[in-house]
Amino acid sequence: MTIYDIAKEAGVSASTVSRVLNNRPGINKDTRDKVLKIIKEHNFSVSEAARGLVNKNTNMVGILVSDIRNQHHIEGAYMISQHLIEKGYCSILMNAGESDESKAQYVEILASRRVNALVLIGSTFQCEAVENAIAKYMAKIPVIFQNGYFSLPNVSSVLTDELSGTMDAVNYLYAQGRRKIAFINNNDTPSNRKKLKGYEIAVGERNLPEYIIPACPDSAEGGAEATEKLLSIHPDVDAIVYSVDILAVGGSRYLLDIGKKIPLDIALIGTDNSPYSKISNPRLSTIDSKLGELSRSCYEILMKAIEDSTYVEHKVIMPTLVLRETT
Repeated sequence: MTIYDIAKEAGVSASTVSRVLNNRPGINKDTRDKVLKIIKEHNFSVSEAARGLVNKNTNMVGILVSDIRNQHHIEGAYMISQHLIEKGYCSILMNAGESDESKAQYVEILASRRVNALVLIGSTFQCEAVENAIAKYMAKIPVIFQNGYFSLPNVSSVLTDELSGTMDAVNYLYAQGRRKIAFINNNDTPSNRKKLKGYEIAVGERNLPEYIIPACPDSAEGGAEATEKLLSIHPDVDAIVYSVDILAVGGSRYLLDIGKKIPLDIALIGTDNSPYSKISNPRLSTIDSKLGELSRSCYEILMKAIEDSTYVEHKVIMPTLVLRETT
């Protein structure tokens, strides 16, 4: 069925059917009810793709994550998409991959789908290839960057101050009497560089030694292996800050397996306040990156930018420490 078929059966014009479908005024109740009854009888639905071609508004927002298996990133994408649904927008979620070239290619793919806006989830997108792709293919649509930054005129950003969050964790451990504080990192991203820098500043201010494992697999197994490596080099470590919670969960399991008492022998702090931190045993102390506030702010800024193409905002969210059984 087309609107012309609906119009013929209802004895009205196609423009009248269109006005009913779009809930426009100027149609009397009897005509509106008659058209709606026929639409319902035939299970008629509007082709959003066709509508988008006519009014140049697809009501679609592209959301890119580099790895859909990343629990923190996919939860942020979910939160934003749920807000968008409430405003009548359909989200296209794509797994862009780890290489800079692949991420840039997905920007081009979403541009070809004529999305109304783009959301980038995670600092891994903060690279020259993606920035150039946005400038080339999406220069006239709003872009919101969750936990990353580009100095482009159409790109807004919301970031967690991860440098200060890691500093707070180290300072808390120091106040608890810890003097051999280590940092275990999962991979090299702009976000993790800030965490590492925060660690280095905090231990430097306290004249403490640095104990750093710079890169390990982003998994519980990776955290366990990195913790084992750390203790084989520095067996006197009495506290560890992990760049993400899942590493700390693996590290905690390894330490318990070798007879270490947590937090008596070694205190642990993860990052993100993810579900892993709440269900681990012992429950994990963590740096809360405020994912809910981060995602809500991204959505709110994006809506303003969609309504006003000149609107750009950059916002920083302050993290907090959530103290549980590992400290």
